[in-house]
Amino acid sequence: MSKKLSAKELEDYEQRLRALLAVVTGDIDKLEQEALGENALPTEASPDGGSDYFQEFSLQLLERDETTVREIMSALDRIKAGSYGSCEACGDPILKERLKLMPHARNCIECQRKEEEGLL
Repeated sequence: MSKKLSAKELEDYEQRLRALLAVVTGDIDKLEQEALGENALPTEASPDGGSDYFQEFSLQLLERDETTVREIMSALDRIKAGSYGSCEACGDPILKERLKLMPHARNCIECQRKEEEGLL
């Protein structure tokens, strides 16, 4: 079981989250330009539907990235509120190894599995 995160660890996680946010928002800007902006493929689909597929795929990636941005912002809010690193479902500490790999995690591994299986 992990102990409560130190001030230095919280600062490190905040820096990781802000760096991840910069990467993801850069990806969002690029995807928006490719799917909807000046760099978008012509609206006429090729006979095999290629440009429609590309635009749909880009929009799906954009939606996923926007969800990730919301999760990162929520994690930054949890740092400010003092609840970062605790599972939202059960209240137990989230393993530091999990937070290193996914600093915006809001659930411990067990509760995340339950949520994905529709049990939470």
